[in-house]
Amino acid sequence: MQWLNNLKIAIVEENITQIKSLTKELPSFDSKIEAQEALALIGEAIKILDNKKEQTLEAMNKIKKTKKYFEQKRSLFKMSV
Repeated sequence: MQWLNNLKIAIVEENITQIKSLTKELPSFDSKIEAQEALALIGEAIKILDNKKEQTLEAMNKIKKTKKYFEQKRSLFKMSV
């Protein structure tokens, strides 16, 4: 089934946009095996999304810390001038 193949590719490439697009509209499956495979792939997709979410949160926290550091340096600089 082409949908399963497309989802596999999106998972391997960690293509969030494609994963989102494919999982918005699930097709009807011809067999129980296809449905089970889809379920397993969706589980993997969820893991990827959770991982990306964690990476984004870590990056945001680093940016916040950096911003705070530069704001402190700027205020110290203003006091010394």
